[in-house]
Amino acid sequence: MARFACLASSLVLLFAAGSASAAGQRDIDTAIAKGASYLKARYAKGATDEVGGVEATGIGPVTLAGIAMLEAKVPANDPSMQIVIHAVRAGSYTQHRTYQIALCLIFLDRLEEPSDVPLIQMLAARLLVGQNGQGGWTYECLKSVPDDHARWLKTNLKVDQLVAGKDVDAKAPPSPKNKPIPKMHPDVVTYLTQLVEVRRNENASPMDDNSNTQFGVLGIWVSRKHGVPVEAALDLIEKRFRATQDARTGGWIYMAGMQPTPSMTCCGLLGLATANARRATRPEAPSKDLKPTKEPKPNDPFFTETPAKAVEAKKPAIRDPAAQRALDGLGAALSAYVRNGGLLGGGSNHGDRDLYFLWSVERVGVIYGLDKIGDVDWYEVGSDILVKVQAPDGAWNDQRNYGTEVNTSFALLFLCKADLARDLSSKFRNGKDNELRAGTSGATPAGSSGNPSTAPMPKTPGNPGTKPLPSPVEDEAAKLANQLVSVPATDWTKALEKMRDAKGGDFTKSLVLAIHRLDGERKKDAREALAERLTRMAPDTLKVMTTAEDAELRRGAVLACAMKDDKVHVPDLIDRLTDDDEIVIRAAKAGLKSLTSQDFGPKAGATKDECKVAATAWRAWWSKQK
Repeated sequence: MARFACLASSLVLLFAAGSASAAGQRDIDTAIAKGASYLKARYAKGATDEVGGVEATGIGPVTLAGIAMLEAKVPANDPSMQIVIHAVRAGSYTQHRTYQIALCLIFLDRLEEPSDVPLIQMLAARLLVGQNGQGGWTYECLKSVPDDHARWLKTNLKVDQLVAGKDVDAKAPPSPKNKPIPKMHPDVVTYLTQLVEVRRNENASPMDDNSNTQFGVLGIWVSRKHGVPVEAALDLIEKRFRATQDARTGGWIYMAGMQPTPSMTCCGLLGLATANARRATRPEAPSKDLKPTKEPKPNDPFFTETPAKAVEAKKPAIRDPAAQRALDGLGAALSAYVRNGGLLGGGSNHGDRDLYFLWSVERVGVIYGLDKIGDVDWYEVGSDILVKVQAPDGAWNDQRNYGTEVNTSFALLFLCKADLARDLSSKFRNGKDNELRAGTSGATPAGSSGNPSTAPMPKTPGNPGTKPLPSPVEDEAAKLANQLVSVPATDWTKALEKMRDAKGGDFTKSLVLAIHRLDGERKKDAREALAERLTRMAPDTLKVMTTAEDAELRRGAVLACAMKDDKVHVPDLIDRLTDDDEIVIRAAKAGLKSLTSQDFGPKAGATKDECKVAATAWRAWWSKQK
C-alpha cells in the first residue's frame, strides 16, 4: 500500500510537469503478460491457501481473475485456468450475492462452452429476482441457496465438465457440445418460477446501489443472448437511469443521499447503452429523452428487399442527449484529474481514481467506441500509469482494500480493453451517434427443448408452483429463429432450406438471429444458407448489406457478392478489409481472391494498420483495371 502511494505521488509530479512519456505498445504487452503470469501463479496446481488458493480467495476474486486471464489470452485449457473453471462451475450453484452471480455468469459466457448455458440461465434467474422495482440491485439477490436446491440443480441441469478451450470437431459424432443449445432449459424455468415466490416471501429490501447494479446490468445483458427473458428487467434499467440522472453534472450517485461521482456515471452510461442497443435492434416508440432526426426512417434494407431508391435513403442516427450529457460530465472530470496529476491516486472513497475507477472508464470507452472522453485519451493516460505502477512480480498491489488479486484483474481488464459485452459495443464511433448493436433473444417455451426433469423441485415455503413463465413478446423473425434453433436433427435440413428459399424479409432476419445462437455444423450450414439467400438481392441492396450493423449479415453479404461473380462489388469488398470484425475481413479477402484471382492480403490475424495497408494495395490495383 505504501509502495503504491509512493508511486502514485511520483506520477502526480510527472503529469504536473508534463514530462511523463507515454507507454508504448511493447510496454503494455509486457505488462499484460506479467500480470497474466501473476494470476496464473495464483491458481497453479498445488497453490496453497496462503498464496491465494480458491478457498482462501473466494469465488468473486477467482472469477474476476478468470475473466481477466481470458482477456489476456490465457487459453482455457491452461492448467491454472482449468482450476478457475472448475471452481466457477462448482461454485455457481450456491451463489446468492449480486457481484458473485454476475461475475460467474460473465465468465461462463466469455468461456463460450455450450454446455455451460444451463448454468448461465440459472445464474440469470437469480439476477432477475434480485432486481427491485427501481431497476437496481443490492448486495444479495437471495438470502441463500438451500442445499437441497443446489443438489436438485446439479442433478437436473447436468452441466458437462468438458475440457475447455478445445475446438469442436465438426465431423465428430453428436455430443452435448455439438447439439443445438436449448434457449431456456425447462428446469431453469421451473426454478425461476419458484424463485419469484421465494423472493416474495423474503421481504427483500428496496435499498440498492449503482455499483451492484452495474454488475446486475452486465449479467442481465449477457444472459439475453442465452434465451433468458430479460426484456422487462432491461425496461426497468432504462427507466432507472433516465429518471435518476443528475441535471447539473449529467452523472449518477452511488446510493441515496450521496453526490454524483465519475465511477457511478460510468455505471449510468452502461445502463443507457443497453437501452440504446435494444432500440437499435428492435424498433419501438422513442423515449421522450430521445430525439431522432426529422427525416422518416426507411425500411431496413438489410432484412427487406427494397427498391433502389429506398436503399439510397440515408438512415437516421438515434441520438441520446442523456448519454451525451453524461459523457460531457465524465470528460470534464477526467480532464480535471489529468490536470491535477492523473487518473490514480485520488481520495479514499470507493471508485475515486482507483483501479475500480479505471476499469469503469475503460468499459465506457470500449462500449461507446471512444478514443477520447472529453479531451482525454483515456487509454493512453491510464495505460501509462498502470505500466509504471506495476510491481516486479506482475501484480498491481493492494489499494483501497480491494486486494492485490482484484486490483491486478482490474488493471488487466483496462490494458486489454476488455469488452465483456461484445454485442453491446462498437456503435458510438467517433462520438457521432448513439447506435449500438446487440443480439436478440427470446425464451423458448418450456417443454419445447432441453432435457426433461429427472428430480422434483425441492419444496420451499410459499407454495411455489411449476407453471412456466410466459415467454417475452417476440416479433415474427425472432419466433422463426427460435423454431430453427430448436428443430430436431431429423428436420434440420428441411427447415434450413425453407429459411433459405422462403420469400420475405423476416426469413432473412431470422437466419441472422439464429446464426448467433448456433454452434458447430449447424452454424456453418446456417451461414451458407444466409449467403445463398442473399445472392437473390439486387446489387444496390446487397451493397448496403455489406455495411449492416450485424457482423454475420455483413459476412453473408460479402460472400454473396463473390458468389454472384459480379465485379461491380469489388470496391465494396475492399472497404470491408478494414471492418471491425475478423470474420468479415476473412470473407472479404476470400471474396476478392475469388472475383479477381489476386491476393494483396491481409494475412490472417492482421492488425488494423496491416488491414489498411492491404486495402490501399487492393484499391491501387483496382484503379488500374478500370
